[in-house]
Formats: sequence, C-alpha cells, structure tokens
Amino acid sequence: MSILSLLRNSAAFSELDDTEMSELAEVASLRSIRKGGLLFLEDDHATGFFVLVSGAVRIYKSAPDGREYTLHRIRPGQMFAEAAIFKGGKYPASCIAVDDSEVAFFPKEAFLSLLKKYPQIALKIMSGLSAWLREFTIKLEALSLKDVPSRLAQYLLQQAEKHNHGRFELHSSKTELAYELGTVIETLSRSLRKLKDSSIIREDGKFIEIIDEDRLKILASGEKA
Repeated sequence: MSILSLLRNSAAFSELDDTEMSELAEVASLRSIRKGGLLFLEDDHATGFFVLVSGAVRIYKSAPDGREYTLHRIRPGQMFAEAAIFKGGKYPASCIAVDDSEVAFFPKEAFLSLLKKYPQIALKIMSGLSAWLREFTIKLEALSLKDVPSRLAQYLLQQAEKHNHGRFELHSSKTELAYELGTVIETLSRSLRKLKDSSIIREDGKFIEIIDEDRLKILASGEKA
C-alpha cells in the first residue's frame, strides 16, 4: 500500500484535499520498529513528527524513581510528536513500540516548507486533531486528580462507549494498561479484583463486562461506589 493510501486513514489529515494529501505524502518516509524498540527518548533533538501506520506505540515519561507514566497509547492513524517541531526543538517525552510497528516520518524542514506553500494545511490538521486533544486533556486530568480505582473506572467506561457495548475486549496487556493508568500492575490487579468482588464488573479472560454501570460512574467521578 502506498504512503498516500496509508495517510488517508489518519484522522489528522481527514480534511485535506487530494492535492494537499499528495504533497504531504511526498515528504513522508516509512520506518519500521520492532516491539520494545525506542523511536525517540525524552530530550532527543526533534527532527520531525510521526503518524502511526500499523502496530502500537506508547508515549511515556520516566519519574526519578524509575517508574514510567504513560501519557498516550498511539494507535494506527494517529499523529504524534508534532508539537516538538514547532517549539522547543526537543521531544518532551519518550516513545517505545508496544508491538511491531510501522510509522510515517515527516522531516521538520520539509514539512514546514510545505506549510509555507499550503498554509491551509495547518488549520485543517488542527481541526482533525481536536478530538485527540480532548481525550488527552481528560487523561491528564485523571492522572493528576484521581486515584487508581477512579482512573480504572473511567477507562472502562470509555472502552464501553468506544465499543458501544457493555462487554468488550481489553486489547492492552495488564502491564500496558497499568502504564496507561499511571500505576503498577499490582495496584491495577487489586483495583480490578475489588470491582469484581463488588459485582461492578465481570472479567472473562481478556473480556470485561460492566454489570453495574451506575456504580462504575460514581467511582469514575472520584466518589466511593
């Protein structure tokens, strides 16, 4: 599949017309990264940004005690690391491949030259990123203001809404989910067990079924269910 075809699947570029999309594809190149491979580290010089084509990568920051906090798990079609090329010149966080993945890389200088030629592309990309920014803001709020059980409850409700069903499959491993919620796997396991023991959810392998949505919503708000 061509880079052009792959980019058409990106929400960030959904509003670009055929000419703009073709020009964008001209400056991009594909890169493969194996599971566990680092795409960039925090404070590395930002040479460009990326769109995930396939697989999954995780954006994270490391605390002084060595604990990692996941800022975002990137899925195919999503753009990431774009802010660094406009301000600061360094990547503000690290990126690791969760699965074998492929990314489209956009060099900084070539992309900025393209924006000078087609300034409307920037506005269209901003529009396409609005939903992602809303999700990211909610996540940051949860990480800073809510405890682990509340973050977990909110995550489960979001997954149910995404799948439009109270029963859904968790595609992340428990370790990856713990990273995403800013905790460790032991704390996550205790929180899941408490939800099961309280008959709020049912767990069947990788599948979660929400039994008591009202109590889960109360817990997600930060109150005791």
